Amino acid sequence: MKKIAIVAGFSCLLLAGCNDSAFLRENPDDFLTVDNAFLNVNQFKTGINQMYAQVRALYNTNDGNADWILMGAGTDVLMNPRGNGSDMAYNDWKRVESQDGIASRWWESCYAIIKNSNELLAQTENLNVVWTKEGQKEEIQAEIRFFRSYAYRCLANLFGGVPIFDTPVTEPKLDFVRATRAEVYDFACKDAEFSAKYLPIKITQDGRVTRATADHLLTELYIALSDNGGTKSYDKAIAAATRVIDGTDGDYRLMTDRFGSRMDEAGKDVYWDLFRMGNQNYLEAGNKECLWAIQFEYNTPGGTNVFGRPLMERVFWPEFWANKKFGYDGVARDWTGRGVAWLRPTNYMNYTVWSNVGDDIRNSEANIDRKFYAPKPIINGVESDMDTIYKTPVILADGTELTIDLKPGDEIKKEWLTTRMDTMQRYFPRFFKFGTDKHHDAKPDNGYVPDYYVFRVSETYLLRAEAYLKAGNKSAATADINIVRSRANATPVTEGQVDIDYLLDERARELFGEEYRYMTLSRMGLVYDRTKRYGWEYSSQSVQKHNNLLPIPQSAIDANLEAELTQNEGY
Repeated sequence: MKKIAIVAGFSCLLLAGCNDSAFLRENPDDFLTVDNAFLNVNQFKTGINQMYAQVRALYNTNDGNADWILMGAGTDVLMNPRGNGSDMAYNDWKRVESQDGIASRWWESCYAIIKNSNELLAQTENLNVVWTKEGQKEEIQAEIRFFRSYAYRCLANLFGGVPIFDTPVTEPKLDFVRATRAEVYDFACKDAEFSAKYLPIKITQDGRVTRATADHLLTELYIALSDNGGTKSYDKAIAAATRVIDGTDGDYRLMTDRFGSRMDEAGKDVYWDLFRMGNQNYLEAGNKECLWAIQFEYNTPGGTNVFGRPLMERVFWPEFWANKKFGYDGVARDWTGRGVAWLRPTNYMNYTVWSNVGDDIRNSEANIDRKFYAPKPIINGVESDMDTIYKTPVILADGTELTIDLKPGDEIKKEWLTTRMDTMQRYFPRFFKFGTDKHHDAKPDNGYVPDYYVFRVSETYLLRAEAYLKAGNKSAATADINIVRSRANATPVTEGQVDIDYLLDERARELFGEEYRYMTLSRMGLVYDRTKRYGWEYSSQSVQKHNNLLPIPQSAIDANLEAELTQNEGY
């Protein structure tokens, strides 16, 4: 993690050397355990860094779409454009079952975070720990409990009720039972409440959570608790979000003016600036909108988890550069990126949600590139201004065969894109929040290494709007939505237009590819409804009501030999 050391596990502290006479002597103190490895604040921070790494791994661990499926694949906003085969679950919801690897990965990853949290929390009560100032213990506990809250939030959003344990498991346990969903949210609320009380207000290190981060998480948790039969907490959600928005938790706000590494480039806007490399962080870029960003580092061992770069550009962008026609030669260039279209926005996300939005900058050419042009020729590995004509054979939809003469810079017309590969993988709108036209060292493959938002202040406004709406204050909900829309130069929404559907549309416009869309819809119980209405054809046809939750992994059920770990209905 940038500016935060990443460790491979809790046992990575340096071991003291041993002399020959001690080599064969068994002594418990010779072995690192939680009890003897974490005895001061710096050692605890090292342990906490592991949990930052665990969260980062949820965003970037493999070369494929697994890290990004829950950004909304198979729902209203995304689909897998490569077909509907056996490996394309979440296009065809009937293929999502108890052996599903995505569900298992999230279950195991979240419980790994919980395990580490419980072990560290228990150690904070060890009387041998040296605390050097008042409040230090509580601040460390608050950071640990934030991660436990975050993990239980993810589990409850995805699976509903799950087993809760808040102490280390020190011996085999085979009798876990599921708490209710409301009980899980309530438990996560208590952790987040502690974090919101004891985490520092001032950020001193980019990537670390603060009090504002905890209150943002707490806002969502209070809404979820209220929605699922728990204590009605919409007012608490509003209060938590307000602490972020009004400055109680520190100087956080929407960015409304151009800023950052490329702020002087003409034709761009502040929304575009939010996603340029180097612009995500509060301290590094002065980005007051960032509440929490996953940290990645270019050309640093361990700085990106896998393949030397985060993979969002590769996953979300079309592979038009690989299309050997219209002047392209199958070689990626700095300005093209090297997308491979593991995921593709649905028509809802590409077009429907932008209907009648006026001058909304989130829909500007700077932020969504909907046009493609014939490229300059490459001569000796460099793009050249040499005059050239590309002769491209095209078969139109009516069967007419043409040979098109194109010069560099000529627009590639939509009527020339007639094959499935053309429209599903090669040419579709390119959202610039996922990539760049100027890579590190001009490398279109490994040269896009941004930090990645988990929470932004714009979402805090939209969460508060949701709480207001559910509390019956539609006027206040409308006002919050319009604050977000005002930054985007979008036409204000009227009170009569605002409902949960509109709020989800606005979240799509603002947070596409940042929020885990499946989690948002699952938390609201709307995966089925939204997918049925707006999803890709196969997703819409195959989605069933039980897909509002993911299946409990069969491996967890089978291992729980002494009690019944019940499966979610329908799986």
